[in-house]
Amino acid sequence: MFLYQKLIDRSTMRQGFQIPVEFHNLLKAMPGGMSKHGETRSVKVLIDGVGYDVQLKNQGFDRKKYDGHADVIQIRYNEGSALVKRLREMFCSTWSYVESIKNLPENINRKFTIRIPEEQQEFLALSTTDMPNVFVADCITAAVKAEVKTDVSTMSELDFETFEPREDKNASIKQMTRLQKIRHIDRSIGDSLKRLYDYCCQMTGEKVGEPYDVFVVEAHHIIPFTESMNNDTSNIIIISPSYHRIIHKAKPVFDRPTLSFHFPNGLVEKIKVNKHLKV
Repeated sequence: MFLYQKLIDRSTMRQGFQIPVEFHNLLKAMPGGMSKHGETRSVKVLIDGVGYDVQLKNQGFDRKKYDGHADVIQIRYNEGSALVKRLREMFCSTWSYVESIKNLPENINRKFTIRIPEEQQEFLALSTTDMPNVFVADCITAAVKAEVKTDVSTMSELDFETFEPREDKNASIKQMTRLQKIRHIDRSIGDSLKRLYDYCCQMTGEKVGEPYDVFVVEAHHIIPFTESMNNDTSNIIIISPSYHRIIHKAKPVFDRPTLSFHFPNGLVEKIKVNKHLKV
């Protein structure tokens, strides 16, 4: 089950990263459950079948002092660990970029956040497994993104969303493998967000199909994946099939500060339910 897609930054390739609050319920659902407040648990992260030892840590802050504060869950590891070495090898593009920025004369001894240009962004897609305390990580590198961009350059967004590699007789084995991996991650992200919203449409708040004991919602890329190569949760909303078709047909402009769609005919529709998009 997909858990979280982390943008690779300097911290990720040194010591770890935090899992956002909105995905804690998915952690609770995994075998072994979520670490208790103040608990640190040894877990493994698998990359291409190789296991790396890390820690799943629930920070033990003073609940009396920070009353009502959500748990802070982190994946932690040492900078000298085998996982860090592997991440720096896999995400060499990002590592080279952040180190070059950090080592500029004007930045030495200065604390600041290094922002990765969108076209250079790489991701680690983390999923839970059927085994307690075992995660699987897929590396979405700059090289993979470039190859997939070439593969989808002649595809419409709808073609990409419905792409089934096994049925595409004209695609090469390498192309099918790349697209199948990206679509698997993409679908898994969408499935996790559907569970987050309890299968309700973010535009209407309705649980489509509930009277028939079925739940029908779909994941939509705010900026088409075939243009942006962005399948991060920040670029995905969960909507009903009807809204999905309307958006693809009308092509409204999405205004993030107000979380609303501006349609060509002047109609403005705002997202009613939001648990994961940041303005």
